[in-house]
Amino acid sequence: MSCSMTSKFFYAERPCNPLTRPEDVIPYLAKKDKHWKKGCSAYELTHSWMTANGIPDAVRTVLDQADEFRCMELIKGFFEKRTHLQSRGTPSQTDLLALIGDGAVSAVLGIEGKVEESFGPLVSKWCDASENKQIRLGKLRETLGLMSTDVCKLRYQLIHRTAAAVYEAQCHNVQQAVMLVHSFSEKHYGFNYFQAFAEAIKAPVSNINELSCEVEVESISLRLGWVADTVAS
Repeated sequence: MSCSMTSKFFYAERPCNPLTRPEDVIPYLAKKDKHWKKGCSAYELTHSWMTANGIPDAVRTVLDQADEFRCMELIKGFFEKRTHLQSRGTPSQTDLLALIGDGAVSAVLGIEGKVEESFGPLVSKWCDASENKQIRLGKLRETLGLMSTDVCKLRYQLIHRTAAAVYEAQCHNVQQAVMLVHSFSEKHYGFNYFQAFAEAIKAPVSNINELSCEVEVESISLRLGWVADTVAS
């Protein structure tokens, strides 16, 4: 499946690289075309957003649960957006960073696409004795208010992706950020880990297709949400 119209919204990480069809994102994927096939998250997420040429209906349904997002539209979207995590190490590479608003940018959406992929290792498996990892984890915990929380059983990817959304909101001088999981899994694979993380940062999500309450994180109003969608036909 290919997008039949030229998108006015989407870029691959850098603003100088506009995307005109879903396949244009392949060179920016971690494993290039190995991640590009129907039923995998990169394929499904890119097709969903570029075919909609704006905010997909499934995402809109979840965002509209908060009054402040109901009039917002997509302004720009950056696939495979790298965000410096204010510590040594590789950036967090968000599947899609979406800037939304009513005319001007008012909020940042950090969107993680999933089908049957995991959220990566548990913190207990990821974090070893290396100084850089200890410093990075400490910074992420401080950002998300997890200093007094046992994070060993949380998935590391959820932590750094959420912090990345907060840092991007700060960079764009807006006060609202949302970390959304845009899932194409019929079994809602990984929702239990997402719930555990949401509880840990005091933004619980009880059900599929639900947006959390807001929690203040470094002067940013942060929400979490889980969007259930279907694979491209």
